[in-house]
Amino acid sequence: MMNQIYSTIRCFLIVVLTLLVSAQPSYALDVDDLRFGVHPDKTRMVIEMSEATEFKTFVLPDPYRVVVDLPEFSWKVSNLQKPKGDTIKDVRHGVQKPGISRLVIDVGTPVSLRSAFVLPAAAGKNNRLVIDFETVSTAVFNQRKDKTFGRLNSDVLSKPKPVTTATAPAPSNSASGQIVPTKKPPFKQVKPVIVIDPGHGGQDPGAIGANNKKEKDIVFAASKELKRQLEQTGLYTVKLTRSTDKYLKLSQRVAIARRNNADLFVSVHADSINKPNVQGASVYTLSDKASDKQTAMLAARENQADLIAGVDLSHEDQEVADILIDLAMRDTMNQSKFLANTLVDTMGARGMKLLPRPHRYAGFAVLKAPDVPSVLVEIGFMSNRKEAAKLSSPEYRRKVTSALVDGINVYFSKVRKNSRT
Repeated sequence: MMNQIYSTIRCFLIVVLTLLVSAQPSYALDVDDLRFGVHPDKTRMVIEMSEATEFKTFVLPDPYRVVVDLPEFSWKVSNLQKPKGDTIKDVRHGVQKPGISRLVIDVGTPVSLRSAFVLPAAAGKNNRLVIDFETVSTAVFNQRKDKTFGRLNSDVLSKPKPVTTATAPAPSNSASGQIVPTKKPPFKQVKPVIVIDPGHGGQDPGAIGANNKKEKDIVFAASKELKRQLEQTGLYTVKLTRSTDKYLKLSQRVAIARRNNADLFVSVHADSINKPNVQGASVYTLSDKASDKQTAMLAARENQADLIAGVDLSHEDQEVADILIDLAMRDTMNQSKFLANTLVDTMGARGMKLLPRPHRYAGFAVLKAPDVPSVLVEIGFMSNRKEAAKLSSPEYRRKVTSALVDGINVYFSKVRKNSRT
């Protein structure tokens, strides 16, 4: 009798232990390493992960914290090294809600996020989430505290969503052949933020026109007019990368767009070429291969603008720059291409002179934000006497910018519609 009771108890315990073991969570995502790098202007946090995945990061006050939400993960960091000083006080992690894990970095001072992006595994290195933040005053913290990076939402389960790259095929509209926007989350703010970038500035005049006008002045005037018209719609928050005649590095222009959590980045230029009869507008999107020789020369010339101030962009944050060029997110690339085609259509419908094949591709450094749809608009040729004269006219600039506003309105309308379907 006793043997039968022991046997029954033994079987019961085996069943219970089996259920307990099987109930242990099995995470698809591992956090393998966490490290910090302290620089004069920022602190960089690098999270190594088993997969390239969606994320969301933001800051909180009282006490000050940097928060990183990820799909539910297994913590496998064995040797966490906090940097010297009071910036990083503690690192904590846990399950925030089913399917979502939260990483909390307690900091000793108010901080503001500068950028956050995923670098998929490459060149023998793991998948990484890179987050840059800087120490700021309490007043600046209060101004920027609502800034977030990333698109992770509460519907994400424990399986990470892979980050796709520009090498994946882009969906197209079979009727027109245009790239159409893929389904995407709502805009980062209630009103989409548009950052307009007047090219050149300060000691960099850009092209000198046939009428001796400087490109930097023409595109600054056009950018201000574009900002005015966009704001007049009441639909957007609009910012300029420069509001005076000052020099900005190309990387600074990209950083301004990302710091403002921009939904769109439009860089405005007026081209120059050694063929004075060439005229017409064009729109450029990012590619590692130029669509033609003339475009390659233009991109090389624009990218060298940073050398004017003695700074070579090619040596600034080289690893990140290279990977962002090669592995730009597919959705961002698709959005940029769709916007470019839309702007070309509206400019043509408004009777503007366009180059043959007006949507072109090149490796412009100013278009390399991985999470902001970006285009570079050449509104005309300063080297063409007739077009330089038109670009110097406020009335003609209003016509050009009005066409751009129409295109931007169509773009956001279609993206909103697409996000609801």
